[in-house]
Amino acid sequence: MDTAQQLALTRWSRRTLLKTAGAGAAGFTLAQRTFIRSLAKESSEIQDILDITATTERFGITFLAEGLRANKAGEFDTPWPDPVVAVVKAARAQENYHLQAFEDLGGKARVKSFTVPAEALTTFAVFFGAVVDQEARETAAHIAAMTVFAAMGRPDLAKVGFQYAAEEAEHRLLANYTLGVRPANDRAFADNLYVTIDDFYAALKKAGLIEGSGTKITYPGPGDFDESGVTEKKPGGPDAACNASATPVAGADGSGSDAATPTS
Repeated sequence: MDTAQQLALTRWSRRTLLKTAGAGAAGFTLAQRTFIRSLAKESSEIQDILDITATTERFGITFLAEGLRANKAGEFDTPWPDPVVAVVKAARAQENYHLQAFEDLGGKARVKSFTVPAEALTTFAVFFGAVVDQEARETAAHIAAMTVFAAMGRPDLAKVGFQYAAEEAEHRLLANYTLGVRPANDRAFADNLYVTIDDFYAALKKAGLIEGSGTKITYPGPGDFDESGVTEKKPGGPDAACNASATPVAGADGSGSDAATPTS
């Protein structure tokens, strides 16, 4: 997509957002979904973000389901305490809502089966260590996605990407706490691991979660979703929109044309 096309799409998207203001609490409007799907057809970067996020959410749903199954069957070296079971059930339901949101925008998972080390489903520390690592990767993936959203002038997508990444960071924290790490909140800023979303997908393959040699698990995994206690099931809240006329234009000297003049 060239610059002219990008600017035209951005201007149209702002008008669309303003027309649908106030609808955010109910998730994406039909106009927003239709537009973002059309944008994805113009931009492979946007489609990759939607597809890869849908893929990793399917992995999360499946891996957590298999963990819950193995714990219930007594296959872990350390049984999960009831509060941990409740947290994992909630996290799985949240991952399903993430998946619904990104599929609603046109995301299509690239695979439905994954591979994990056998010990990840028998060893308490390995399972929750894997959750910590994966949630850090997913958060970093949407740091990379933010650069694409920003470059395209897509504050609506940036907002949803942040809402999503914030929840994945919570999952990392909870898994870290479950492992006994103190302080579990051991990052001042999230790890910035990737330049592009494709780097994240490559990392999933390198970790052996996609097309690996471990135990095969298939989406959605066993068991029903337990959404008790889970709220904010759609990316709601105030709409995010850019006001281009309020953005100072950089001058030749690098300063904004509307910059305030210092007074003595």
